[in-house]
Amino acid sequence: LKRIVLVGLVMALMVPVGLAAIWLWGEAAAPAAAQTEEEPTFSPSQTITVVGIGTAGVAPDIARVTIGVEILAPTVAEAVEQNETTMAAVLAALRAAGIADRDIQTTNYSITLERYGEPTPRPDVATEEGVAEEAVTFNYRFSNMVTVTVRDLDAVAEVVDAVVEAGANNIWGVSFTVEDMSAAQANARGEAIEDARARAEALAELSGVTLGPVMSISEVVGVNQPLYAAAERAMQDAGGSISPGELEIGYQVQVTYFIAP
Repeated sequence: LKRIVLVGLVMALMVPVGLAAIWLWGEAAAPAAAQTEEEPTFSPSQTITVVGIGTAGVAPDIARVTIGVEILAPTVAEAVEQNETTMAAVLAALRAAGIADRDIQTTNYSITLERYGEPTPRPDVATEEGVAEEAVTFNYRFSNMVTVTVRDLDAVAEVVDAVVEAGANNIWGVSFTVEDMSAAQANARGEAIEDARARAEALAELSGVTLGPVMSISEVVGVNQPLYAAAERAMQDAGGSISPGELEIGYQVQVTYFIAP
């Protein structure tokens, strides 16, 4: 009986000792685990700077056409009269084609004096005042230009035909755009941010460093106006084919990230 009691006492003493050993081992291991999970320290002097590029394709919904009448006449009065008569016919043709007054904007209205030749003495022709001179030719150029917004893209060619028939003799081309491009800009901007992140991650991996949070973001000025890849379009003679194609809006951002060894 004494032997059994003694063995039981020894076993009872071993259990607390074992628990103490486990507790001590856990205390010793805790700092090591904490050191393993310690986050990297980022310094403002250690950074990666990249430029992200994003694009968004969008179909144009309006066209702009610059239309004008130019008249060359020997007097200002004649130039003004002819120009105003012809321009009135052009504006009437625009309205008949469904163009609202708010979509017709004057962009140039000018009269310039053009001089041809230089006075040349003619000794063989004498006058009371002296030697005669060759006459110099003067003309006045009257230019009246309007920029027209066409909201029905299928009617662009018809509008051009109508104004040419009415007397317009200056067409400065057709351009296509989007009246409200905020949605396309937002898509391009988001793609640019994602592209910047991907570039920074690739550089960090190649350099053997850890990529940290964003330090700064800035738009690349001069590009985001927005950056257009010009709409694919064709304009032949009046009455020819005019194709709006697609606009590609581009966006660029410069992003600086913190890095750590």
